[in-house]
Amino acid sequence: MFDKKQEFIEFTINENILRFGDFTLKSGRRSPYFFNTGLCNNGKLLSELTSYYADYIHDHSLNYNFIFGPAYKGITLCSSISQSLFNKYSAITNYAFNRKEAKTHGDKGNFVGCEIKGKALIVDDVISSGSSIIESYNLLTSHNVECTDILVAFNRMEIGDKLMASTEITNNYNIETHYLINLEDIYEYVKSNNNYKKYIQAMEEYISKYKGC
Repeated sequence: MFDKKQEFIEFTINENILRFGDFTLKSGRRSPYFFNTGLCNNGKLLSELTSYYADYIHDHSLNYNFIFGPAYKGITLCSSISQSLFNKYSAITNYAFNRKEAKTHGDKGNFVGCEIKGKALIVDDVISSGSSIIESYNLLTSHNVECTDILVAFNRMEIGDKLMASTEITNNYNIETHYLINLEDIYEYVKSNNNYKKYIQAMEEYISKYKGC
């Protein structure tokens, strides 16, 4: 495992963003792990989280005109990533996010932030079924915005219709999915760390049942 991935996993564990145990997900699935960036609810944690996004964007030279964050978690992500890019790399990055309901007075429309044009980099916390990414893609492309890349903290690697959701998004929409870590990275970390080896069997069973190809 790359040092950066291990560093990020340890950050998420230390801050309880990533936890192991027995969890019932919104989907009704029982999972041996739970990942929630919503716990980054102060300036320190949000800055640390989005610093990893900024490093990835910089190191991989992602091409975009503005960063787009889908409501609601994407709102703080896109603005904080933009700030992290400036603080770390002196990069001035435009950002925007959407409203759940279009505003009909004052600053009208679906969007808040920079002008919606050119190429968007969509940022979010996780990719599961991919539905929120597709919603963002459809919203942006309906305003003639190009979307070829998305960056998330965690790719759950779960099955969509027939294949892994991220693979289906690439195949169907020509969007490349970038991620800081994925489920296999967490599994490899669990296997290599004596403190978490008791979760290996549960992780393997979950992966066997829900991981897409």
